[in-house]
Amino acid sequence: MIPVRLIRKIELGPRQMTFGFDDGASGHMDFMYALIEKKYQAAGPVPLDCLIDPEKIPQVPDPFDLLQTIFWLAEALKIHFFISDQTMPPFQAKQMLLENPDCTMAVVINKPVDSYRFDQARDSVVPILPSLPGDLDQYAFSRAVVNELGSWQTRLNSFQPHAEKPGFPGIALIKNSLVLIDRLLENKDSHSIIHACLKYRSKIPELARNLHTLTDFYTCRLAFWTTFTEQMNDFQENMEMIRDNGSMNLIYRQLSNILNSSQPFDLVKKAEELLPELSSFHNQIEQEKTQRLRNSCLEKTDKMIHKLSTLFDTFDTEDAYRNDTLHTIRNLNKKIGLADSMDEITALFNDAQDLFVDIIETL
Repeated sequence: MIPVRLIRKIELGPRQMTFGFDDGASGHMDFMYALIEKKYQAAGPVPLDCLIDPEKIPQVPDPFDLLQTIFWLAEALKIHFFISDQTMPPFQAKQMLLENPDCTMAVVINKPVDSYRFDQARDSVVPILPSLPGDLDQYAFSRAVVNELGSWQTRLNSFQPHAEKPGFPGIALIKNSLVLIDRLLENKDSHSIIHACLKYRSKIPELARNLHTLTDFYTCRLAFWTTFTEQMNDFQENMEMIRDNGSMNLIYRQLSNILNSSQPFDLVKKAEELLPELSSFHNQIEQEKTQRLRNSCLEKTDKMIHKLSTLFDTFDTEDAYRNDTLHTIRNLNKKIGLADSMDEITALFNDAQDLFVDIIETL
């Protein structure tokens, strides 16, 4: 029976390494794993209570150190807790021990696969890990696969919010890739990882290609695509003139086809070449519209100034009020002449118009 006081002290989760790499604890883990492996190979599942008896294992005299080391090995997926012909994760094992400290719990090492299947699994992950060292054992191999697929999973999850926006591609690829990664990582022990690599080996090359494509797009092309979608919306303001121009209409249709493609990744370079020309045409139209609006507003404010001057003369308005008022509206008129956008011109003109109306009402 394992004392409950020891079970309660068990820390769950991966072992926290110190900057000195905690050599003592690492040595305990190496020693304990070798011991479990030897006993497991000799007689199958190893009873847990036998592994925390300092009389049987004098090299580590503290029973809690032994117990904690076993849980750390389980967290690292080097071993499993085993009871009633089933393995269980560390959290569930601790709960079971707290509820029933004298249960017949054992530990087992990860079940290895034969060398032929292991070689096949190694070949299957070349698209994922092309530089994988050739001397890795099955455990180290599985950790490399798990870590790489985990980083892919994180990357795809970071792309997903962008891909869900209107006009952005790849959401189906991302979701399908995440489903496959979930299946590959359904169980993370080495035996399960190796068999998952074999089961899905025909899909792994496509997964790698999709990840490369999505990574290139969402890390190198995202800024351009954001600008592209925004400008294609802006072009709607001038569609009549774009359609009336044969060459610009052709470019717009080509860009629309790229934007609406479900997988436009190979067409981004073409969009980068076409967009500046249509953008220049659109900007020219906008500049002409802005200048027409500016001229119209300046003409109207000039008339307001002339009208106010006449009214001030008629009503013999006080000089200070007259000068301040005309200065304000002339200043707005000057700002209209310098404004860059139609929105700014319109806002300034509305201010001038409101001021004009207010003055008229006070006279």
